[in-house]
Amino acid sequence: MNLLTFNMQNAIRAGLGVMIVFMFSYLFGSATFINWGLISLLFCYFYFAAKRYVCVNDIDKVGFVFVIAFLCWISFEFVRAFLYSEGYWMWKNVVNSLLNMSIFVVVFLAISPLWLQGIYRIFFKNCLWMLGLAIAFTSAHNPNALSYLPYSTLLLFWKYIPLKKRFLLLALVILFFVTQEQRNDVLKMIMALFLGFSVTYLAKLIPLWFIKLAHALLLLLPIVLLIVGFLGIFNPFKMDDYIKGDMTREVKNESGENYDDDLKADTRTFIYTNVSYTMDLYDAWIMGRSPAYGDEGPIGVASEINNETHQRGRYGNEVQIMNILLWYGVIGCVLYFLMYARASFLAIYRSRSSIMKGIGIYVAFLWMWSFIWEITKFEVFFMMNIAFLGVCFSNKYREMTDKDFEQWVLGIFYKKKKH
Repeated sequence: MNLLTFNMQNAIRAGLGVMIVFMFSYLFGSATFINWGLISLLFCYFYFAAKRYVCVNDIDKVGFVFVIAFLCWISFEFVRAFLYSEGYWMWKNVVNSLLNMSIFVVVFLAISPLWLQGIYRIFFKNCLWMLGLAIAFTSAHNPNALSYLPYSTLLLFWKYIPLKKRFLLLALVILFFVTQEQRNDVLKMIMALFLGFSVTYLAKLIPLWFIKLAHALLLLLPIVLLIVGFLGIFNPFKMDDYIKGDMTREVKNESGENYDDDLKADTRTFIYTNVSYTMDLYDAWIMGRSPAYGDEGPIGVASEINNETHQRGRYGNEVQIMNILLWYGVIGCVLYFLMYARASFLAIYRSRSSIMKGIGIYVAFLWMWSFIWEITKFEVFFMMNIAFLGVCFSNKYREMTDKDFEQWVLGIFYKKKKH
């Protein structure tokens, strides 16, 4: 095993490395410069493998243009951020953001069916020791340090997963389901499970027009709700207005302490308010403020000066689309939308398999979910999300039939035998 070469096998190991780096940082803590160095090394494995094994002819040309345009725009914004930065904390935030955004190289690497197949295989083979490590060294004794996405997104391929492997996969997913405390994680898991079961058992019953309608709603509904929310007509985050009854549950935090979690609590309106206030204050709607700055809204911590960093406001939020708007402006948001819209369109309208149509709906769902949660990080949960952008842009994946996908999925669990 030669880890000094930038080949496909090491790019697959680097995918597992993303999980390991996060786990050790989460469980044991590590110096910032060590994390930066490890992330830079993992990026090199991804970048050079993509350059070596992925051909431009394998990528949808329009999708390729959208991805390159988005990456060029954020690169321009980081140049602005470097010019604006001063002091330790501003530079630290900018470098962190730059390394996190470098995860988008995975979009190109995931064009190759070999890489994602290898990612699923290596995560499945190493799940037990990582699960044991996550449980043993977490004070609340739950596996929050281990990302569930390499396992829950496998549910999208439920149709072709061998029966015995299904039991282990379901056990892992159920374990995460009962221990996860974030609505973000649970709902994405439910979505993958729903799509996987629909493709497996209802594919012949669901008409194509219904899939196309669902696709359009997932792409357009968040934009419509955003507009009516800003106009004061309807705020979907104020769930007390349209969901009655008590939805409070007792959960444990990372320290093992119990607290009451209200599932209907509005934790997003203030983020939208603060970011829009900041955009107005600095007239930054078109180009954004660059990753050098956070939002300076009037609500909560965004209105105060941090005693440690001496910066006003929050540097980044839990809502992906608001971070993109804050740092990269409306231009960044439009380019981000075009990537997801094109990718999901190709999977639904330009593919030969039911599996790809399920993946297209999942990608459209991820776009909608960026208005509620999500954040760009060099971590497994986001790596798996944007890997499906590459899958949709890949000519090879879209040319695969259901029979081809069956062989691809079986290759995750079994080694090929020589005849």
